[in-house]
Amino acid sequence: MRDKFFFLVNPTSGNGKAKKLWPIIRQTLEEKNIRYDFEKTTCKGDGIRIAEQVVIKNYKAYISVGGDGTFHEMVNGLLLGNATIPPIVFILPIGTGNDFVRTHKIPKWGNDWLQMLQDFKSKEHNAGLLYYQDKQLHKSRYFVNVAGMFYDGYIVKATTSRKKPIASSLQYLGLILKYLFKYKPPKAIIKWNEGEESNAYYTANIGIAKYSGGGMCFVPHADPFGKTFAVTLARTMHPIRVLFSTHYFYNGKVAKHSKLTCFQTTDIAINPLDMEILIEADGEFLGSAPCKVELVVGAFRLIC
Repeated sequence: MRDKFFFLVNPTSGNGKAKKLWPIIRQTLEEKNIRYDFEKTTCKGDGIRIAEQVVIKNYKAYISVGGDGTFHEMVNGLLLGNATIPPIVFILPIGTGNDFVRTHKIPKWGNDWLQMLQDFKSKEHNAGLLYYQDKQLHKSRYFVNVAGMFYDGYIVKATTSRKKPIASSLQYLGLILKYLFKYKPPKAIIKWNEGEESNAYYTANIGIAKYSGGGMCFVPHADPFGKTFAVTLARTMHPIRVLFSTHYFYNGKVAKHSKLTCFQTTDIAINPLDMEILIEADGEFLGSAPCKVELVVGAFRLIC
């Protein structure tokens, strides 16, 4: 299969945009004599199952058609499938937030995207391996973009339980601000390679890449090709101050905020001291702390 691509298609991505665009994509691929197989996901988590099954076929590259969640599932399935060599992956971004592609400047569907695929230049890309709890069970999950604890986990759980899907990054920001006054920051002890601290925290972001939450840049010091991941800790602050600090979350200057601490490390552990601490990764709600994150250098190769 080394001469064929595999496309993992999530028809519901982009509020159904992927379903409408996929026939056009297929027609273009065939016109350009690009050989491929594909499979569509049918439910949450299906991408992990499919990718875990097809990785043994050693396709030329594995391409997700959808948003950050679809790419997250595909990479997890490929890595869980025990690939003999780091799989080569790519993403056709048709999601609501499309945060992962912001770091790598991967274009949307069109000639520029097709040219990037055909140029086929790839680089070793890091991943994070997150150990956490879900209903008292110990679990693990890879992430390729940003993992968020505390308020990030809380808001992802709240928004993904909504009956209506989120239509835009602006709507997501509105929901973040809406739930802000209901949230009480838990206390935790956080340990990493060269440090330790205990406090009540508004959020903790662990970044392989830079952007999350529809364009927020909590970890501007992230380098997906480096030897560490980036961490930003936000100690508790009044919700009004959070509102007035919103510009810091987008302009890449979080390190200048007095309540935020930025550093780099290869592993980190977060243990709750009072209330539950919720966890999300790549925009997918996972479970709760205690948790630990380890860096996996060169987990896959990204066409970029």
